[in-house]
Amino acid sequence: MKKHIALLVALALSISLLSGCTGAKSRYTAYDYSFDTDVTLIAYCGSQASFDQLRETIFGTMKRLHKAFDIYHEYEGMSNLYTLNQHPGEPVVLEPEALELLAYGKEVYALTEGRVNVAMGAVLRLWHDARETGVLPDPAALKESKEHCSMDDLIVDVDGGTACLADPLASVDVGAIAKGWAAQRAAEAAEAAGFTDFVLSAGGNVVARGQAEDRAWKVGVRDPQASSETAILTTVEVNDMALVTSGGYERNLTVDGKTYCHIIDPVTAYPADNMLSATVICSDSALGDALSTAVFLMTPEEAVRFVKDRFPDVRLILVDLNGTMIEQ
Repeated sequence: MKKHIALLVALALSISLLSGCTGAKSRYTAYDYSFDTDVTLIAYCGSQASFDQLRETIFGTMKRLHKAFDIYHEYEGMSNLYTLNQHPGEPVVLEPEALELLAYGKEVYALTEGRVNVAMGAVLRLWHDARETGVLPDPAALKESKEHCSMDDLIVDVDGGTACLADPLASVDVGAIAKGWAAQRAAEAAEAAGFTDFVLSAGGNVVARGQAEDRAWKVGVRDPQASSETAILTTVEVNDMALVTSGGYERNLTVDGKTYCHIIDPVTAYPADNMLSATVICSDSALGDALSTAVFLMTPEEAVRFVKDRFPDVRLILVDLNGTMIEQ
Protein backbone atom coordinates (compact mmCIF):
# COMPACT_ATOMS: atom_id res chain seq x y z
CA MET A 1 0.00 0.00 0.00
CA LYS A 2 1.59 3.11 -1.16
CA LYS A 3 1.86 6.27 0.81
CA HIS A 4 2.39 9.58 -0.97
CA ILE A 5 4.61 12.33 0.35
CA ALA A 6 7.58 13.77 -1.51
CA LEU A 7 10.39 16.24 -1.00
CA LEU A 8 10.60 19.54 -2.84
CA VAL A 9 9.47 18.91 -6.44
CA ALA A 10 8.87 15.19 -5.87
CA LEU A 11 5.30 13.97 -6.16
CA ALA A 12 3.15 14.95 -3.20
CA LEU A 13 5.21 16.95 -0.87
CA SER A 14 7.37 20.01 -0.60
CA ILE A 15 10.03 20.45 2.00
CA SER A 16 11.32 23.92 2.74
CA LEU A 17 13.97 25.21 5.09
CA LEU A 18 13.34 27.61 7.93
CA SER A 19 16.82 29.13 7.78
CA GLY A 20 19.32 30.25 5.17
CA CYS A 21 22.47 28.39 4.19
CA THR A 22 24.82 30.27 6.48
CA GLY A 23 26.70 27.48 8.30
CA ALA A 24 29.87 25.53 7.49
CA LYS A 25 27.93 22.71 5.86
CA SER A 26 26.48 22.88 2.38
CA ARG A 27 23.11 21.64 1.20
CA TYR A 28 23.00 18.70 -1.21
CA THR A 29 20.14 16.88 -2.93
CA ALA A 30 19.98 13.53 -4.71
CA TYR A 31 17.21 11.46 -6.29
CA ASP A 32 16.72 7.76 -6.86
CA TYR A 33 13.97 5.22 -7.53
CA SER A 34 13.20 2.31 -5.22
CA PHE A 35 10.11 0.49 -3.91
CA ASP A 36 8.39 1.59 -7.13
CA THR A 37 8.50 5.21 -6.05
CA ASP A 38 10.68 8.30 -6.20
CA VAL A 39 13.21 8.56 -3.38
CA THR A 40 14.67 11.94 -2.46
CA LEU A 41 17.56 12.72 -0.13
CA ILE A 42 18.40 16.22 1.13
CA ALA A 43 21.32 16.69 3.49
CA TYR A 44 23.75 19.18 4.99
CA CYS A 45 27.28 17.83 4.67
CA GLY A 46 30.79 19.21 4.92
CA SER A 47 31.78 18.18 1.39
CA GLN A 48 30.57 16.56 -1.83
CA ALA A 49 32.56 13.44 -0.95
CA SER A 50 30.80 13.20 2.39
CA PHE A 51 27.40 13.57 0.75
CA ASP A 52 28.32 10.93 -1.84
CA GLN A 53 29.01 8.50 0.99
CA LEU A 54 25.68 9.33 2.62
CA ARG A 55 23.87 8.93 -0.69
CA GLU A 56 25.44 5.52 -1.29
CA THR A 57 24.51 4.40 2.23
CA ILE A 58 20.88 5.54 1.99
CA PHE A 59 20.15 4.51 -1.59
CA GLY A 60 22.13 1.28 -1.34
CA THR A 61 20.18 0.21 1.74
CA MET A 62 16.86 1.05 0.09
CA LYS A 63 17.67 -0.88 -3.08
CA ARG A 64 18.87 -3.95 -1.18
CA LEU A 65 15.76 -4.02 0.98
CA HIS A 66 13.50 -3.47 -2.02
CA LYS A 67 14.87 -6.66 -3.56
CA ALA A 68 14.54 -8.59 -0.30
CA PHE A 69 10.91 -7.51 0.15
CA ASP A 70 9.79 -7.77 -3.50
CA ILE A 71 6.83 -10.14 -4.00
CA TYR A 72 6.73 -9.81 -7.81
CA HIS A 73 10.30 -10.56 -8.91
CA GLU A 74 13.17 -12.88 -8.10
CA TYR A 75 16.83 -11.85 -8.05
CA GLU A 76 19.90 -13.91 -8.70
CA GLY A 77 21.57 -15.08 -5.50
CA MET A 78 18.72 -13.92 -3.26
CA SER A 79 15.85 -15.72 -1.56
CA ASN A 80 13.22 -13.02 -1.06
CA LEU A 81 9.49 -12.74 -0.37
CA TYR A 82 8.70 -13.71 -3.96
CA THR A 83 10.53 -16.95 -3.21
CA LEU A 84 8.40 -17.49 -0.11
CA ASN A 85 5.15 -16.97 -2.03
CA GLN A 86 6.28 -19.42 -4.69
CA HIS A 87 6.91 -22.22 -2.16
CA PRO A 88 3.88 -22.35 0.15
CA GLY A 89 3.70 -25.18 2.63
CA GLU A 90 7.45 -25.49 3.14
CA PRO A 91 10.10 -23.61 5.13
CA VAL A 92 12.01 -21.15 2.96
CA VAL A 93 15.40 -19.67 3.83
CA LEU A 94 15.09 -15.89 3.50
CA GLU A 95 17.32 -12.84 3.70
CA PRO A 96 17.69 -11.79 7.35
CA GLU A 97 15.96 -8.45 6.73
CA ALA A 98 13.00 -10.18 5.09
CA LEU A 99 12.60 -12.39 8.16
CA GLU A 100 12.84 -9.37 10.46
CA LEU A 101 10.19 -7.55 8.41
CA LEU A 102 7.81 -10.53 8.57
CA ALA A 103 8.35 -10.79 12.32
CA TYR A 104 7.58 -7.09 12.62
CA GLY A 105 4.48 -7.66 10.51
CA LYS A 106 3.22 -10.12 13.09
CA GLU A 107 3.86 -7.53 15.81
CA VAL A 108 1.94 -4.76 14.04
CA TYR A 109 -0.92 -7.15 13.33
CA ALA A 110 -1.43 -7.32 17.09
CA LEU A 111 -0.74 -3.61 17.63
CA THR A 112 -3.33 -2.59 15.03
CA GLU A 113 -5.88 -5.22 16.07
CA GLY A 114 -5.61 -7.00 12.73
CA ARG A 115 -5.99 -3.93 10.52
CA VAL A 116 -2.49 -4.38 9.08
CA ASN A 117 -2.06 -7.96 7.87
CA VAL A 118 1.01 -8.94 5.84
CA ALA A 119 -0.54 -12.39 5.29
CA MET A 120 -3.33 -10.79 3.25
CA GLY A 121 -1.67 -11.40 -0.12
CA ALA A 122 -4.52 -13.57 -1.43
CA VAL A 123 -6.95 -10.64 -1.21
CA LEU A 124 -4.51 -7.95 -2.30
CA ARG A 125 -3.51 -9.95 -5.39
CA LEU A 126 -7.10 -9.81 -6.65
CA TRP A 127 -7.21 -6.02 -6.27
CA HIS A 128 -3.77 -5.68 -7.87
CA ASP A 129 -5.06 -7.63 -10.87
CA ALA A 130 -8.20 -5.46 -10.92
CA ARG A 131 -6.11 -2.28 -11.20
CA GLU A 132 -4.19 -3.88 -14.06
CA THR A 133 -7.28 -4.99 -15.98
CA GLY A 134 -9.82 -2.35 -14.97
CA VAL A 135 -12.28 -5.08 -13.92
CA LEU A 136 -13.53 -5.42 -10.34
CA PRO A 137 -12.68 -8.64 -8.50
CA ASP A 138 -15.34 -11.33 -8.48
CA PRO A 139 -17.17 -11.15 -5.10
CA ALA A 140 -17.07 -14.93 -4.71
CA ALA A 141 -13.32 -14.93 -5.34
CA LEU A 142 -12.83 -12.20 -2.74
CA LYS A 143 -14.87 -14.16 -0.21
CA GLU A 144 -12.79 -17.26 -0.88
CA SER A 145 -9.49 -15.35 -0.68
CA LYS A 146 -10.37 -14.04 2.79
CA GLU A 147 -10.19 -17.64 4.04
CA HIS A 148 -6.47 -17.71 3.26
CA CYS A 149 -5.24 -14.66 5.18
CA SER A 150 -4.67 -16.03 8.66
CA MET A 151 -1.62 -14.61 10.40
CA ASP A 152 -1.33 -17.94 12.22
CA ASP A 153 -0.42 -19.54 8.88
CA LEU A 154 2.64 -17.31 8.56
CA ILE A 155 5.37 -19.03 10.58
CA VAL A 156 8.54 -16.99 11.05
CA ASP A 157 11.67 -18.52 12.55
CA VAL A 158 14.16 -15.66 12.75
CA ASP A 159 16.76 -17.72 14.64
CA GLY A 160 16.45 -20.58 12.17
CA GLY A 161 16.48 -18.24 9.19
CA THR A 162 13.25 -19.48 7.62
CA ALA A 163 9.62 -18.57 7.07
CA CYS A 164 6.75 -20.81 6.05
CA LEU A 165 3.22 -20.31 4.72
CA ALA A 166 1.32 -23.21 6.27
CA ASP A 167 -1.71 -22.56 4.05
CA PRO A 168 -0.77 -23.44 0.43
CA LEU A 169 -3.21 -20.78 -0.85
CA ALA A 170 -1.83 -18.02 1.36
CA SER A 171 0.74 -15.39 0.35
CA VAL A 172 2.42 -12.38 1.89
CA ASP A 173 2.17 -8.75 0.80
CA VAL A 174 4.20 -6.31 2.88
CA GLY A 175 3.21 -3.12 1.08
CA ALA A 176 1.69 -1.62 4.24
CA ILE A 177 4.99 -1.64 6.12
CA ALA A 178 7.90 -2.27 3.74
CA LYS A 179 8.85 1.28 2.71
CA GLY A 180 8.52 2.63 6.23
CA TRP A 181 10.66 -0.18 7.61
CA ALA A 182 13.26 0.29 4.87
CA ALA A 183 13.39 4.08 5.30
CA GLN A 184 13.92 3.64 9.03
CA ARG A 185 16.76 1.16 8.46
CA ALA A 186 18.38 3.39 5.84
CA ALA A 187 18.32 6.33 8.24
CA GLU A 188 19.78 4.19 11.00
CA ALA A 189 22.58 3.02 8.68
CA ALA A 190 23.38 6.64 7.85
CA GLU A 191 23.44 7.60 11.53
CA ALA A 192 25.73 4.66 12.30
CA ALA A 193 28.10 6.01 9.64
CA GLY A 194 28.17 9.37 11.42
CA PHE A 195 25.70 11.43 9.41
CA THR A 196 23.41 13.72 11.37
CA ASP A 197 21.54 16.28 9.24
CA PHE A 198 19.42 14.79 6.45
CA VAL A 199 15.88 14.09 5.39
CA LEU A 200 14.76 11.10 3.32
CA SER A 201 11.47 10.75 1.45
CA ALA A 202 10.39 7.43 -0.05
CA GLY A 203 6.90 7.42 -1.48
CA GLY A 204 5.20 9.01 1.47
CA ASN A 205 7.58 7.91 4.19
CA VAL A 206 9.62 10.89 5.36
CA VAL A 207 12.41 10.42 7.89
CA ALA A 208 14.10 13.57 9.21
CA ARG A 209 17.34 13.55 11.17
CA GLY A 210 19.11 16.47 12.77
CA GLN A 211 18.37 19.89 11.37
CA ALA A 212 18.33 22.05 8.28
CA GLU A 213 21.38 23.90 9.54
CA ASP A 214 20.19 25.29 12.89
CA ARG A 215 16.44 24.84 12.44
CA ALA A 216 13.94 22.01 12.09
CA TRP A 217 13.00 20.59 8.73
CA LYS A 218 9.63 21.74 7.48
CA VAL A 219 7.55 19.09 5.69
CA GLY A 220 4.44 19.78 3.66
CA VAL A 221 1.50 17.34 3.67
CA ARG A 222 -0.39 17.03 0.40
CA ASP A 223 -3.94 18.32 0.09
CA PRO A 224 -5.89 15.15 -0.84
CA GLN A 225 -8.65 17.17 -2.55
CA ALA A 226 -6.39 19.15 -4.84
CA SER A 227 -5.76 18.07 -8.41
CA SER A 228 -2.13 19.17 -8.19
CA GLU A 229 0.19 16.63 -6.60
CA THR A 230 2.24 19.45 -5.08
CA ALA A 231 -0.69 21.26 -3.40
CA ILE A 232 0.00 21.50 0.33
CA LEU A 233 -2.65 21.11 3.02
CA THR A 234 -0.43 22.00 5.97
CA THR A 235 3.21 21.94 7.05
CA VAL A 236 4.90 20.26 9.99
CA GLU A 237 8.25 20.97 11.62
CA VAL A 238 10.19 17.77 12.30
CA ASN A 239 13.61 16.67 13.39
CA ASP A 240 14.53 13.15 14.48
CA MET A 241 10.98 12.15 13.54
CA ALA A 242 9.12 10.34 10.79
CA LEU A 243 6.03 11.51 8.94
CA VAL A 244 3.95 9.01 6.93
CA THR A 245 0.74 9.60 4.98
CA SER A 246 -1.82 7.14 3.61
CA GLY A 247 -4.17 8.62 1.04
CA GLY A 248 -6.96 7.49 -1.18
CA TYR A 249 -5.77 9.56 -4.15
CA GLU A 250 -3.12 7.22 -5.58
CA ARG A 251 -3.24 3.99 -7.61
CA ASN A 252 -7.01 4.09 -7.69
CA LEU A 253 -9.37 1.97 -9.76
CA THR A 254 -12.38 3.60 -11.43
CA VAL A 255 -15.18 1.39 -12.76
CA ASP A 256 -18.52 2.71 -14.03
CA GLY A 257 -17.80 6.13 -12.61
CA LYS A 258 -16.96 4.90 -9.11
CA THR A 259 -13.44 5.21 -7.76
CA TYR A 260 -11.99 2.51 -5.53
CA CYS A 261 -9.12 3.30 -3.17
CA HIS A 262 -6.01 1.08 -3.26
CA ILE A 263 -6.00 0.56 0.53
CA ILE A 264 -7.99 -2.59 1.29
CA ASP A 265 -9.82 -3.30 4.54
CA PRO A 266 -8.95 -6.84 5.72
CA VAL A 267 -12.35 -7.21 7.36
CA THR A 268 -14.43 -6.50 4.25
CA ALA A 269 -11.81 -7.28 1.56
CA TYR A 270 -12.95 -4.05 -0.12
CA PRO A 271 -11.32 -0.61 -0.37
CA ALA A 272 -11.49 1.74 2.60
CA ASP A 273 -13.80 4.75 2.33
CA ASN A 274 -13.76 6.46 5.74
CA MET A 275 -11.43 9.41 5.08
CA LEU A 276 -9.37 11.12 2.41
CA SER A 277 -5.94 10.88 4.04
CA ALA A 278 -4.24 9.98 7.30
CA THR A 279 -0.85 11.31 8.37
CA VAL A 280 1.09 9.89 11.30
CA ILE A 281 4.03 11.67 12.95
CA CYS A 282 6.14 9.58 15.30
CA SER A 283 9.71 8.60 16.10
CA ASP A 284 9.80 5.45 13.93
CA SER A 285 8.99 5.29 10.22
CA ALA A 286 8.13 1.57 10.35
CA LEU A 287 5.51 2.16 13.03
CA GLY A 288 4.28 5.27 11.22
CA ASP A 289 3.78 3.27 8.04
CA ALA A 290 1.70 0.65 9.83
CA LEU A 291 -0.33 3.15 11.84
CA SER A 292 -1.12 5.37 8.86
CA THR A 293 -2.67 2.38 7.11
CA ALA A 294 -4.51 1.23 10.22
CA VAL A 295 -6.10 4.60 11.01
CA PHE A 296 -7.00 5.19 7.36
CA LEU A 297 -9.29 2.17 7.67
CA MET A 298 -11.14 3.73 10.63
CA THR A 299 -13.52 6.65 10.89
CA PRO A 300 -11.73 9.83 12.01
CA GLU A 301 -13.37 9.55 15.44
CA GLU A 302 -12.23 5.95 15.83
CA ALA A 303 -8.73 6.86 14.68
CA VAL A 304 -8.37 9.67 17.22
CA ARG A 305 -9.52 7.43 20.08
CA PHE A 306 -7.33 4.54 18.94
CA VAL A 307 -4.14 6.60 18.79
CA LYS A 308 -4.89 8.55 21.97
CA ASP A 309 -5.46 5.35 23.96
CA ARG A 310 -2.62 3.22 22.56
CA PHE A 311 0.00 5.58 21.16
CA PRO A 312 -0.11 8.83 23.16
CA ASP A 313 3.20 10.07 21.69
CA VAL A 314 1.91 9.82 18.12
CA ARG A 315 0.49 12.84 16.32
CA LEU A 316 -2.29 12.56 13.72
CA ILE A 317 -3.38 14.79 10.85
CA LEU A 318 -6.56 13.41 9.28
CA VAL A 319 -8.72 14.67 6.43
CA ASP A 320 -12.32 13.45 6.58
CA LEU A 321 -14.60 12.83 3.60
CA ASN A 322 -15.76 16.46 3.70
CA GLY A 323 -12.18 17.73 3.44
CA THR A 324 -12.00 18.88 7.06
CA MET A 325 -8.60 18.57 8.70
CA ILE A 326 -8.53 16.94 12.15
CA GLU A 327 -5.40 17.05 14.30
CA GLN A 328 -4.63 14.91 17.33
